[in-house]
Amino acid sequence: MKTGREWVPQLIAFDFDGTLLTSEGVLAPMGSRLLKEAAQKGVYVVPATSRAVDSVERFCQILEIDGPSICLNGARVYASARGPIWSSLTFPKDVGIEIAVLADDNGWELSTTIGDVTYWRQRPGQPLGLLSPTRAIVAKNMDAVTDSPIRILVSDPEGINSIRSLCQSRYADRCHTEVYYGPDGRIASLGVYAPGANKGDALDLVLHRLGISRRHVMVIGDNVNDIPMFKRAQISIAMSNAPQQVKQIATVTAPSNDDEGVAWALKEFGISP
Repeated sequence: MKTGREWVPQLIAFDFDGTLLTSEGVLAPMGSRLLKEAAQKGVYVVPATSRAVDSVERFCQILEIDGPSICLNGARVYASARGPIWSSLTFPKDVGIEIAVLADDNGWELSTTIGDVTYWRQRPGQPLGLLSPTRAIVAKNMDAVTDSPIRILVSDPEGINSIRSLCQSRYADRCHTEVYYGPDGRIASLGVYAPGANKGDALDLVLHRLGISRRHVMVIGDNVNDIPMFKRAQISIAMSNAPQQVKQIATVTAPSNDDEGVAWALKEFGISP
């Protein structure tokens, strides 16, 4: 494998949770500083995350980056976190309704993203309605499905198994599921997306728009949904807190997100002396 002194990327795609964010949910300071420096040197620094764009925009302001952003696991791709939208993928409304009804019947809480708004089922004591222009509380999961969803997220263990089974057995051609793992290797949540909504295809779109070859791409991530990106990169770097199947795919494993793994990766591959 070439060392960083022989190869420098034109584009760095990186995840937030479990990668640039520590286990306390804050940006790793050294990794953030080096990403800023990379952007200042003309490298495209591209967040690729399951987070919605409003969250991504706040981080991008801190990082002082203003280029393409891959959000909602690739279901939304933006020219920058401020817009415009380059790509938006949804799955059918009737599939979303069936998932919501199943969740309501069993008391599972869903997070449902429709357009620019993410809806949560009401918890005791929460007021109904908009909390902000992009966040709202609904009485039932069903109330959120007013149009074709971009994403439905479920964290209840029973709900994860049931909704995953439903999507795979009845709607495999109309939606797909992504499993997210916690640091202990256990399944933490499940996302339901449109077919083709993944970080790898989204990264391909960004590379096409920017005219950059995969040979000039570094990817840094920590979860199974980062694997499609790893397959599009010359150098792929997994955090040591990643599941084993992710580390097996990666070019190299970095220290954990709590040990400045992103900073290590950028230094290792020549972004910083």
